[in-house]
Amino acid sequence: MNSLSNIRRLRVLHRRMITRIDTHKWCSIREFSAVMTSNSRTFNKSLTAPRTTAPLYSMWMSSNLITQRRAYEINRAFPSYSIMGDKCLLTIKPIMPSFKSVSNDAIALQQKGRMLLEFAPMNGGNQLGFQWDEKIGFALSVEEIGLLISQLPHYGVTLSRKLGGDQTSGFNGASYDLVSSTTNESIEKVLTATPGDGATIIFRVDYMKDGVGGQLPPASATNEGSRSAPLEVAIEAGEWEVVLSLFRESLPYFCGWNKMMDIGIANAIQNRED
Repeated sequence: MNSLSNIRRLRVLHRRMITRIDTHKWCSIREFSAVMTSNSRTFNKSLTAPRTTAPLYSMWMSSNLITQRRAYEINRAFPSYSIMGDKCLLTIKPIMPSFKSVSNDAIALQQKGRMLLEFAPMNGGNQLGFQWDEKIGFALSVEEIGLLISQLPHYGVTLSRKLGGDQTSGFNGASYDLVSSTTNESIEKVLTATPGDGATIIFRVDYMKDGVGGQLPPASATNEGSRSAPLEVAIEAGEWEVVLSLFRESLPYFCGWNKMMDIGIANAIQNRED
């Protein structure tokens, strides 16, 4: 029984693999089995008739299987999109939502995801690179993302964060976006997005107090110690189309909608009435 099961599995794998190669590189079941169970030298010796494509096929098969195995082992990714400005770099990164268990077999959304905008100033002088310790972050909520989508590029948008609180009150514990309504500090982190010349959009981040920019953030409120504010990047029309697409595609994921809908649909199908 075990040998029959192994043969069935081998045939299924064989069908999948031969669909990915040209017909002139087709191999038999026995040749495929040799590749799966031995190295290329044993594979070549096991052939009943010489084939010029056999060594190449063996190498292709081995590398392809290794690539697939490595792909399945990957469980982390760091998506981002960067736009170079005249004096700083704007990087857009997703902050994934968090979920919670509500029963042994059910989950619910605990906290929505956000889109992090990071402004990193360039090194001065002739030095290449960026001052990453001087970067300023601004995390957009799903509602703020929707506001940018609806208003830009025709109308400007201004968003602000009142800085203060403790190191655990930020979004997902991150101290780059702390908000507190009880702090005595009046310094705010302000993000503005305004239409510019030539179909550009100017994204600018600054620390402001009583409408005056160029302020330093309170040291007790955040780990950001940027002395380079304000920082701004001019986004070209083509770049903005890319950002718009990323914003729109990310919203369902930030709300946990895609994942929970897939689970809900699968559960509805399983519990269907026959």
